[in-house]
Amino acid sequence: MTLTKRALAFAIVLLTLTAMPLLAQPPAQPQQQNEYVPIDELPPQDQLPAAPLLVVAYAVVMLGLFAYVMSVARRMATVQRELERLESDLKRGSRA
Repeated sequence: MTLTKRALAFAIVLLTLTAMPLLAQPPAQPQQQNEYVPIDELPPQDQLPAAPLLVVAYAVVMLGLFAYVMSVARRMATVQRELERLESDLKRGSRA
């Protein structure tokens, strides 16, 4: 083995031995905060990126609920008119 190959092998072994403890350490845990921090002061990765989707989901649910209530109200009004018509038919039939 030539001197350059030995030096290269030694450098690789040395780098491997010094880098292994660094790679084996668990990632540093983020420091917990003990006080309230407004969301606009948080870093972007800690903010809620799904907030617009959450608002849209609630809006869709509320619109669906409103449409359902309106549909039920319309059907109830139709049933009420039919009931009134039947009552008037009964009154007219009993008088005759």
